[in-house]
Amino acid sequence: MISALLSRKRQVEIEESIIEMFQDFGIKPTYPMSIQRTAEILGIKVVPYSSLSDEERVMAYAASSDAFHIRTSNFMDIRIIVDDTCGAYFYRSRFSGAHELGHIWLAHKEDQPNIEEEANYFAGYFLAPHPLILTSPANTNFAEAFGVSIDCASFAYDQANSRVNEGSWRPHEQWLLEKSTWIGGGLLSQM
Repeated sequence: MISALLSRKRQVEIEESIIEMFQDFGIKPTYPMSIQRTAEILGIKVVPYSSLSDEERVMAYAASSDAFHIRTSNFMDIRIIVDDTCGAYFYRSRFSGAHELGHIWLAHKEDQPNIEEEANYFAGYFLAPHPLILTSPANTNFAEAFGVSIDCASFAYDQANSRVNEGSWRPHEQWLLEKSTWIGGGLLSQM
């Protein structure tokens, strides 16, 4: 899911960027996180494939079978288009939506290196941050708790455990621990 191309320093920068987004826009970290709600707060419209006309849906599938984003050159209109049809499943749609949110928030340009790895890291930390995994009860079903796939939960758990070796909480992690709340299982939450 996340390649070794990203340095730990860059990973921490992405983590801090997510917390800055929460703070700057008054986004309360409520888990499982709603991509739809976060996007709306940021002024980004989430468009499900199912709302597109047949012709638009064909063009959307030609662009991506998961999700993609479009924006005007002046960033006044930004949209995340997410496959919510029978070909995609709930957790995949959530990760894909968060991945596209990462591209937008990190202001990626096509010619930048590692943008896919960065967007994947953004999505993983946005949906299942290490501090919350590390402070969860031992019997927590992370996939259900965070509304992510089993593969994503397993990867997040492994990354969180490697984080333990880094010592005490960084300020952005402490903020997340203090401000986060839970609303319930993944399938009950919305996109």
